[in-house]
Amino acid sequence: MRLMSLVDLSLNGSSQIPYSIIKDALRIDDIEVESWVVKAITAKLLDCKIGQMNQVVIVSRCTERCVWLYQWQELRSKLTTWRGNIAGVISTIQTNKITEDSAQQMQGLAIR
Repeated sequence: MRLMSLVDLSLNGSSQIPYSIIKDALRIDDIEVESWVVKAITAKLLDCKIGQMNQVVIVSRCTERCVWLYQWQELRSKLTTWRGNIAGVISTIQTNKITEDSAQQMQGLAIR
């Protein structure tokens, strides 16, 4: 998602994107900006130059974000699965907590 957010920044019309805007949009540290730009170049999402001196990315071309219906359906399926998995983890934690609390209460009674 960060790569696509980086592409979205370049679609806003400005050919120069300051590092600070990239950092804020992607919610990353200063030192990570260049590595994310390189990832976008490697993925062929951006054609750009990195201006280290001025701390700007100079974009010459970018690929627009396009999400198709089947991709939304796949995402929904994955999120539903993840939601079920998280519910299972929460249930297991709650069960183990109850079991642990009961065991501690029993130990407390045995000591008295």
